[in-house]
Amino acid sequence: MLPLPAKALYIFLLAQQHDASSSTRRCFLDSICATTVAVLVNTDAASAADDVSPFMTSSDPLYLARPIGIGKGDGNSSTKARPSAPIEFLIPATRVGLYIYQLSSIVEELAQLREDSSTVSSAAANTKSVLVEQLDKLLLSPPSFIKSTDPTVTRGDPYNNMPPLIGELAVQQQKQKERKEQSMNDIGMAPQLFEVGELMGERRQWSRLVEAERKREEASEVRRAMNIYTTNLNFDKNKYVYSGSKEEKKKLVREDRLPSATEVIRSDLDARDLYRNEVQTKLEDVRAEYLYQKGVGLEDLSELVGLLKEAKLALDSWFGFIPDEDIKLALETVKREHTDD
Repeated sequence: MLPLPAKALYIFLLAQQHDASSSTRRCFLDSICATTVAVLVNTDAASAADDVSPFMTSSDPLYLARPIGIGKGDGNSSTKARPSAPIEFLIPATRVGLYIYQLSSIVEELAQLREDSSTVSSAAANTKSVLVEQLDKLLLSPPSFIKSTDPTVTRGDPYNNMPPLIGELAVQQQKQKERKEQSMNDIGMAPQLFEVGELMGERRQWSRLVEAERKREEASEVRRAMNIYTTNLNFDKNKYVYSGSKEEKKKLVREDRLPSATEVIRSDLDARDLYRNEVQTKLEDVRAEYLYQKGVGLEDLSELVGLLKEAKLALDSWFGFIPDEDIKLALETVKREHTDD
């Protein structure tokens, strides 16, 4: 299981109070979405821990490095600004989040009905029937998370569409500049010929990865919805925050191990993608488990409940990288969408 970031973001707190007399209270908009709130852990200790990646060990140079976002409006970076994208790029992923929490709420209620031996009334049977019908609709004919008016995945060429070798030389010069800016002393020049050769190999690999990712996005709207946000993030490409001591930084400089801004950004994106993959995988497992349980009369829903809990954990972790205010605005926008419908 993937680790939870030090600052946990439990993005969706859903009302679980449903009664059998009103099936509309189990409707996504009327009961769940209407009571959705963001619960944010904002202690000083948690904020300080934000600078530490949950995927790194203390011996990794990237362990205490955090990327910086571009400030809204002025285009300037701030050491406190998280990387972000305009709200419209977060909307598809927010739809995915509300969908997962809706699924979880329905499955947990259905599991509770099965465990409660006292609810052998016609009302309970009707409630179970309604819940199964909702699950059929959500899992067998899931809603679209991406509308025609939504923005799309955007992948810029890190080599600025320059011809082979010229692009690699430009990137190599930028990396040298970043290393000098992050250190307090001149770190010297790395063997440029070898570095350019490595960059040429990385460029070929990057092209293959982009094509492979496009195919995966075509197969999974969940993946594409989350990628719409991460591929449009605004990072400061020239600097980042290093939370270690001056002594630790000097040691990395002497060993020529101080990461570049590009490496810090890649590390951040890799962490987001790991959580995205977990969300996608768990949803696929949920659908498979539901189909199996349907075949045996929904006799044991414990596995389904557990899979959805893991999906929510990964989802909360993915949203934990995003500024709190942006999440609130995205939730409000999605709620208005359903209200207007």
